[in-house]
Amino acid sequence: MNNENNDSCLSLEIACYQAVRSFPGGVPAVAGAFGWNPRTLQNKLNPTQDTHKLTAVEVEGILQLTRDGRVLDALCAQYGAIWVDIGRVKNSPSDMAMLDNITETVTRVGELSRKVQESLADGVVDAEEMAQLERAVMRMCQGGFMVLERAKQFM
Repeated sequence: MNNENNDSCLSLEIACYQAVRSFPGGVPAVAGAFGWNPRTLQNKLNPTQDTHKLTAVEVEGILQLTRDGRVLDALCAQYGAIWVDIGRVKNSPSDMAMLDNITETVTRVGELSRKVQESLADGVVDAEEMAQLERAVMRMCQGGFMVLERAKQFM
């Protein structure tokens, strides 16, 4: 699953827009994969368009095809949840793979610490800083779950 390193979570609509825009072939390719009308999909992805909205089936299709983590980030952020791409953990346990997962998690703890320090520097945590902290916590938790999934392979 593609997992962009943006500092804050996007709205679901903007995440889908960026996922489709980043996908090879863009709107025509995504629409063609599902037999959707490209012009209608473009209107639904347009953040300034109020008359057309994505359906759950379309969001699901966009995620299935693009595998863009920003879509799940946006969805989970609305509910205080996190997601973990278990598919990233290959079914071949090794000490080095476990160490890689632990190193990644420790790195994410460091990133969170840095963001907390930056956010508190002026004594106030603004909305953008809070979004960055939420994102850093999400990534740190994802790293921890990856370590857990890797450990299961050694059972």
